[in-house]
Amino acid sequence: MIFRQLFEPLSSTYTYLLGSKETGKAILIDPVIATMDRDLAELQKLGLTLAYTVDTHVHADHITAAL
Repeated sequence: MIFRQLFEPLSSTYTYLLGSKETGKAILIDPVIATMDRDLAELQKLGLTLAYTVDTHVHADHITAAL
């Protein structure tokens, strides 16, 4: 399993990346639209394909990147 904790400082939001070495698939938990390029670059660096995004909650101070 691959695990990364990513941080967006403007809204103080943590995003979590979980990936499988076996399948090459990943999930982003609580992604922020302002850091979408960073998150996609991290996936590419790790050789992972984004399979899912999940929002556990929402805030008024940032827009989610989950579609």
